[in-house]
Amino acid sequence: MRCVESEKDLGVVFNTSFNFEGHVRKCIAKANSTIAWLTRNIISRETSVMLGLYKSLVKPHIEYCSQAWAPMARHGNWSLILELEGVQRSFTRMIDGLGLMTYRERLDKLNLTTLLERRARGDLIEMFKIQEGFVGYGSDLFGRSGRTVAARSKTHRFTTNETDFFAQRVLRYWNSLPPLVKASESVTGFKRGLDAFRLHGYRANKLGHHWELSYDIFDRIDVSVSNRNSYVSYMKENPLVAKRKKVNIKGIKLNFLKFVIIWFINVKCSFSMNFFLRCPERHYL
Repeated sequence: MRCVESEKDLGVVFNTSFNFEGHVRKCIAKANSTIAWLTRNIISRETSVMLGLYKSLVKPHIEYCSQAWAPMARHGNWSLILELEGVQRSFTRMIDGLGLMTYRERLDKLNLTTLLERRARGDLIEMFKIQEGFVGYGSDLFGRSGRTVAARSKTHRFTTNETDFFAQRVLRYWNSLPPLVKASESVTGFKRGLDAFRLHGYRANKLGHHWELSYDIFDRIDVSVSNRNSYVSYMKENPLVAKRKKVNIKGIKLNFLKFVIIWFINVKCSFSMNFFLRCPERHYL
């Protein structure tokens, strides 16, 4: 039997050390390749078009089976986490009217969350399925004495790499959920309750829950106001640089002006054609 260092199983690359960095980088490469293909073949940069393409063609590459490989937000993983986040950051910069906004502003406009927070949300949903018996696996990973009692992992000794595993990664934010959310009767009800709980807590800047991961992302990538203003001014003054960096500097005013110019050209052409058809000398042309 041939010995191998890594093997792909159900779309996820496993290696002998159970380190998923290689798999994550392949996912990032696939997503970036898809974005490059979209930018070459899709002319429109409108929000509805771009958001639909992103959710259907790009996101699946960086979210498939994330419960198995998602890196935990800890020292040593932030480089890979920010590289993953860069896929969404670069794509949202290409949307009309959003290119010069901060990452947080773009997500608020598009009603999206950071990829790190979304993976944590996926962990919580999977944990709910396990705890309520909607799936036939994972029940041996956790212990509990009741529906609303805090869950605990049955693994007491683990290495640094094993802290990234689902059974260790999900406990903190699962145990911080209110009993009302965890007492949902269906997966759809749990998702609805989780999103409502997140909306209230996110606006109130409450910490200790899964949305605090977005705050960590924003703190690591956002720059000061003065540097941000300099960046925006530089991009506006150098459109070729903005195009090379795939930063969409078109705003609402520019799009409206473009619409007016196209409308004016169409009206002028229509008027010229009508005048030509009415001219009695047209038969001699």
